[in-house]
Amino acid sequence: MSRRVVRGFLRSDGTPNFSNTVYSKPKELEYLVQKPVISATASTPIIKAIDMMLSNGIRRIPITTSKGELTGIVTATDMVNFFGGGEYYNLVKLRYGGRFFSALYAPVESIMTREVICADVKETFSDVLGKMIRENVGSVPVVDGGILKGIITEYDVVRYLSGRSMTGVVEDYMSRNPVMASPNVTIKSIARLMVSNGFRRIPLVEGADVRGIVTTMDIVRYFGEGKAFRKIILDEMDQVISVPAKEIMSEGALRVHPQDKLGDVAPLIRTSGVGAVLVEDGGSIIGILTERDLLMALATE
Repeated sequence: MSRRVVRGFLRSDGTPNFSNTVYSKPKELEYLVQKPVISATASTPIIKAIDMMLSNGIRRIPITTSKGELTGIVTATDMVNFFGGGEYYNLVKLRYGGRFFSALYAPVESIMTREVICADVKETFSDVLGKMIRENVGSVPVVDGGILKGIITEYDVVRYLSGRSMTGVVEDYMSRNPVMASPNVTIKSIARLMVSNGFRRIPLVEGADVRGIVTTMDIVRYFGEGKAFRKIILDEMDQVISVPAKEIMSEGALRVHPQDKLGDVAPLIRTSGVGAVLVEDGGSIIGILTERDLLMALATE
């Protein structure tokens, strides 16, 4: 998927070329940060972290010491990697001999990201936004002296800035030529596509018909609930990951036109349930507009 590079993101002095609206926001992160934040320790079993994501409707969990010091973060993408999408699946094969249910009780530190992009409570809103965009991360934990105090996500930023008028159009900010897949490809194939490309969602298309979108959270939910989990208990993982992706997709993907105003499309993204809308022109899907794209638009317009 080719992603549009926003011209003029950096000024000549290397600072982000954000709109005045961004700089006029309060300097304190107090108004934006989610707190108390849901966190776990490095020894928390992976299966418990999955339950925390599903029961709280969150895509990422900061990892701390018993004293609250931030040491890592685990995301839905890390879980997809573990479920067969990438190198974390080797944990199942090498350390647990392919017994996936046993691997679910491994400590979450086995798959967490240790070098966390975080922010100090004294940093400004524009500082945090710049980190999100430069480092290509969907969240930034906020710390005070190394102690976790909260977390800011893309969704929080979009919601925070969404009151302003937006004059741009979809095609100026959308990601063009999105990677799509057939509804009949396996969940394992979708997981690998996500991990290898850094995507959080893959549209499923059959001919000219958009059937739905599979997100990282759809995959986490599939493995953590229902009959798939019962098969995992029986170590029937090959059967679980061979199920067609259409069985877990989010249906009813919203479509917009490339000339639609961002101000009209932004509410659709926030309420879509998948954090994105597809861009259609002449009966073909030519792009996708995500929370990340909307964040960039809100910050620079």
